[in-house]
Amino acid sequence: MLRGGGRQRVIPESDIHAAVAEKKAKRESFGDWAYVRLLHDWHGWPRGTLLAGEVVIPGYPKIGRVQTLSGILTQFHAPFWVEEKVDGYNVRIFRVGDEIYAATRGGLVCPFTTDRRADLVDPTIFSAHPDLILCGEVTGPETPYVEGTSPLVPQDIGFFLFDVIRQGGKGFFPVEERRALARSFALPEVPFYGRIDPKDLRELPAIVSRLDAQEREGVVLKEDSLRNFRAKYVTGSAELSDIASMTQRYLDVPPEYFTERVLRLALFLEDMGVTDREEWYRRLGKAFLSALRERIAAARQGRCAGSFCCRFHARENALRLLDDLGQIHGHEGETRLVSLQEEGGSWFLRFEKLYRSTTGFLRNALGGSLRFD
Repeated sequence: MLRGGGRQRVIPESDIHAAVAEKKAKRESFGDWAYVRLLHDWHGWPRGTLLAGEVVIPGYPKIGRVQTLSGILTQFHAPFWVEEKVDGYNVRIFRVGDEIYAATRGGLVCPFTTDRRADLVDPTIFSAHPDLILCGEVTGPETPYVEGTSPLVPQDIGFFLFDVIRQGGKGFFPVEERRALARSFALPEVPFYGRIDPKDLRELPAIVSRLDAQEREGVVLKEDSLRNFRAKYVTGSAELSDIASMTQRYLDVPPEYFTERVLRLALFLEDMGVTDREEWYRRLGKAFLSALRERIAAARQGRCAGSFCCRFHARENALRLLDDLGQIHGHEGETRLVSLQEEGGSWFLRFEKLYRSTTGFLRNALGGSLRFD
């Protein structure tokens, strides 16, 4: 019998109406299912929560970042589990009635992940446990949201479970219970690295160094206690990967996106005791300049956008995704359809995202215009 994630009371419809009126929430629909998603934290429920009658799909809360390994000593009060932080996008997969949906962190039912749900997890888990919500990361080179991918998935996409909660519930299943559930239903999980006492961190730097050498993102630390405290710690290679990816849209992101990652990289090198840093200096320069070179080369050919390709089972879900991209945080730029073609029983959607500020600057620069600064 599953013990984790106790249920909470149903939210009155009058409260939901009030949240919409206060612009704390927004009405949405996917096919025949109508729901409300929270745009902000509200009455103890996090942003991204989905509400529909008696159905409550809690939003996934933010996890704080440990800036240095020494910070673990002050933040953690008990031994903690170490799991890999996979580079991708956060989803919650759940069942309502006879349908299975997948929602983004912001609370939109994702047409892409919902279309591919049976490829990611065994749906029979919802026959046995219809009120469970599977929280995980989707990664791979064919997602519609993330430029770049995890080495864990070299082609198409994959799902990695990292938490389970109940509909209407607050609180995650204990790690050991979640892992037992995953084994019972052959659910793919994030890589697991054991349990560590914060008073003896000797194992952790070796785990992080190994992940960094493999250019993987980092770790999530989950305290084994009723407090269930969590924190994440990211590798230097992940910081470089983020810089290289977002440099493609250099002028379309806040400058602090880059400055914070450079600072975190410097702290990581101190943490790991790196003394010979010439290779890291080279990699940091390459992360910026190589990506800019690619964007400039694309601009010379009239292509000033990020290119994406993803496959669907149903054509209508590909069209739904194109309509929804403008609502998803971080993907509000102009989207241009390149092609939607059936190949080998699947529908392949190819599209581009236009990054307006970076595109405009490069077009003007390459066109010979003057700039006063």
